[in-house]
Amino acid sequence: MKLLPLFVFWGLWYLNFSTRAVFSPLLPLIEDTLSLSHGEAGGLFTSLAIGYSLILLISGRFAEIWGYKRTVVSGFIGIGLVFLGLQWVESYLAFHVLFFFLGIATGTYITSILPIITETYESRHWGKVIGIHDSAASLSIFSIPILVALGLHFLSWRTLLLLLGAASLLLSVYFWKVSVEPRRGMSQQRSRISDLFKRRTIWILGFLWIFASASSLGIYSILPLYLIKERGIDFDFANTLFGISRVGGVFVSIFIGFLIDRYGYRFMLMFCLVTTGLSTIGLALSSTLPLILVTLILQATLSVGFFPAGLAALSNLTPLSERSMAIGAALSIGMIIGIGGGPLILGFIADHLSFKIGIIWLGILTTSSSLAVRLSGKE
Repeated sequence: MKLLPLFVFWGLWYLNFSTRAVFSPLLPLIEDTLSLSHGEAGGLFTSLAIGYSLILLISGRFAEIWGYKRTVVSGFIGIGLVFLGLQWVESYLAFHVLFFFLGIATGTYITSILPIITETYESRHWGKVIGIHDSAASLSIFSIPILVALGLHFLSWRTLLLLLGAASLLLSVYFWKVSVEPRRGMSQQRSRISDLFKRRTIWILGFLWIFASASSLGIYSILPLYLIKERGIDFDFANTLFGISRVGGVFVSIFIGFLIDRYGYRFMLMFCLVTTGLSTIGLALSSTLPLILVTLILQATLSVGFFPAGLAALSNLTPLSERSMAIGAALSIGMIIGIGGGPLILGFIADHLSFKIGIIWLGILTTSSSLAVRLSGKE
């Protein structure tokens, strides 16, 4: 396999993911700066998810016309502009607007990079390549809270965002030099978004993405608030603990990729949803600090396995001419509710009851959602 392009793709996914993940460890500071409730703070991720989901719906067709490489680079330019804007905004409304545009900028990546990856590598390697690529998200989840905790000793949180935006711009230039543009116009009959939403497979995978996203990135978004505000753990220690618990996900994403090639994506989808749901329930029920650490590691490690399996399923169930749009359609269903609604709902439940109750019910629903895997398309 070609390693240099995969390394660059991996780096781009790390930066793309980090530009969203960085706000979770910063959320307690943003909440205090703007004097927000837990629900209002979690609502910022709703604006991000709305922008992300909307662009997922149209970026597949847009990338096919505009060019997949151009779409990827344009998204990273947008990220840089948003992070520049965050240096000055002070109002809650302005944060919502910029989070919305950040969702649009970051949402152009995944629908464009999957066709590039599957065009660059043979189908027999897709599970491994997608798994290795997706491990960048796991490393981001692991490293960003630790880097934020360390960086805040020397820099303001706004400066940290500016540096992250600058790095995204620089790597996207190198991506342009080493990547290949997928062949376009392979089919005379182009699919429409409306046609894709008539397919049962898209809705089923989107339904599964709701609970997988809520149990992974949704919980990730509010976990610092849960540990600091509800569990009473020190800010620096909570973010360090938060980051360390994510290290296992880096290896799981790669390992899952090999298992997909061996056992198939349907089995791995069901396995990942069941283990994610059960570990999420365990996290909420943990009462002591050592037990919280153990369940944090388990939940963080197991919750990332679904995504390479889900992307492999979409890649196998759709031709190249439809792949980008299908990925965008399925992900948009899950992202708007799972990542957008998840933190908002968990935050409001915490305001009136507790984070613990919301997390328990999320774990129950995620485990139950695994039953829908049997309805997805055959391999």
